[in-house]
Amino acid sequence: MAGTTYDYVIIGSGSAGSVLAARLAEDASVSVLLLEAGPRDNHITINMPAALGLLLQNDRFNWFYYSEPEAALDGRRIHESRGRVLGGSSSINGLNWVRGNPWDYENWAALGNAGWDWAHVLPYFKKAESYHKGGDAWRGGDGPMRIETCPANNPLFDAFMQAGPQWGLPINEDHNAFAQEGTHITQRNCHGGQRWSAARGYIHAQPRKDNLTIMTGARVTAIELDGKRAVRVHVKLKSGDIAFEATREILLCGGALNSPQLLNLSGIGHAHDLKEAGIALKHDLPGVGRGLRDHVSASVMYRSSKDVSVTRQLTPLGKVKLGLQWMLFKSGLGTSNFFEVGGFFKTRPQEHIPNVQFEFVPMLGELQHGAVSLTPGFQYFFNLLRPKSAGRVWTETADPFAAPKFQFNYFQDADDLEQVVQAVKISREMVRQQAWDELRGAEVNPGPEIATDADVKRWVKTIAGTTYHPCCTCRMGSDDMAVVDAVGRVHGIEGLRVIDASIMPEIPSGNLNAPTIMMAEKLADAIKGRALPPDRQAFAR
Repeated sequence: MAGTTYDYVIIGSGSAGSVLAARLAEDASVSVLLLEAGPRDNHITINMPAALGLLLQNDRFNWFYYSEPEAALDGRRIHESRGRVLGGSSSINGLNWVRGNPWDYENWAALGNAGWDWAHVLPYFKKAESYHKGGDAWRGGDGPMRIETCPANNPLFDAFMQAGPQWGLPINEDHNAFAQEGTHITQRNCHGGQRWSAARGYIHAQPRKDNLTIMTGARVTAIELDGKRAVRVHVKLKSGDIAFEATREILLCGGALNSPQLLNLSGIGHAHDLKEAGIALKHDLPGVGRGLRDHVSASVMYRSSKDVSVTRQLTPLGKVKLGLQWMLFKSGLGTSNFFEVGGFFKTRPQEHIPNVQFEFVPMLGELQHGAVSLTPGFQYFFNLLRPKSAGRVWTETADPFAAPKFQFNYFQDADDLEQVVQAVKISREMVRQQAWDELRGAEVNPGPEIATDADVKRWVKTIAGTTYHPCCTCRMGSDDMAVVDAVGRVHGIEGLRVIDASIMPEIPSGNLNAPTIMMAEKLADAIKGRALPPDRQAFAR
């Protein structure tokens, strides 16, 4: 430990925190402290892509949270995995690299967030990545994040890719360029057979920076204010309690659940919430924790009529072979994240951009509720890209070690259920296409007995869950419920920014890792007082 005073103190080392730490430390004249509550990220289950399911089942690298009972889901509590390890959720996620739809960012700007339109964010998506097919007008070629296209060499993947066009969904060669709609081969943040997390890309793969201090096992308990300025971060270490002072700024990157909780613990939030929790109010900011969004999801599952599912390689002996092949050669099934093909599509004519995403899985299994049980078959795992239902995060106690309380309120808006009905119908229609004739087995879930729209609505309430994409709980904007401005500064507080998925003003149309990394790249430049020029040709190409 070099000392207790730094120019920048960053809380959380996930998809945003790792980026900010690396980019700010590029200036050798400043000192940067990166704090992570969890351990280092050098475990095999993190580095091996195929081991991602194991990371959902334990709390070693995972906060392992549960929602409060969800009224529209028969009172079920939803398991929510959040990374508690260097690299944060980028070290435990499903590895799908999805930017979202260009319209998402046009919408962010239209909501009053200047500089977040597609022309302004595209340069930062490009800056962040090294796309294995090379850089071009849409893609980056020399950034820290290594992005590859999956091999997708299983017959089940082939059938999925053929069934889409047979139904009417075109093949999209690059869903991370401008056009998102279509069936695609997935892109993932992997390289050399290993997970390429934000920590690996921005920290481990870069030259060591002497002005960057990284502390793991450092649980932040509060941000101290001096009047209306954030000045110190209080931390619990194994060795005891310590406070770190930030002479320039404190950057909160805890994620959509932990960031609002830490603001609350620091006396920043809705006055009523803090009074109920027994926390002294330091700054009334009513939007903290409000507006929680997630991509609610479910799966349409089938048996396969031929033994081609990847589960045939996941017998006890097969797992030993898989592990040895990966450890020795970084090859084989151990390099797969399993989500190797997917698609974006519209369920109804009034949708101007896709409203549902497929993440196809070449096996049957539990993916959403903190347990993994795999059997032969395949599934059309789908999620709603822009659900209208919203929940919240709140704090019930001043105990900094208590888990945050949260509730998604899935299906609070009836239209979300209508979209699910259409998604199930389209999934079934796709599996009826000729491409599946040689492989299609019996429908397992929902099952043929679930036939009417009302049946589907009842069924989905028993099975729906998270895609692990919480966001929007400290959203950026200028209205009364906004928490930060367009460069992440907390309204009414000096020296404090929130930079993570919590500040998204609306949920983007796809997985959150790539957009969060883009946002951190963009706001790192804002902190430095500079910005990449907008790509004015973004819509012309």
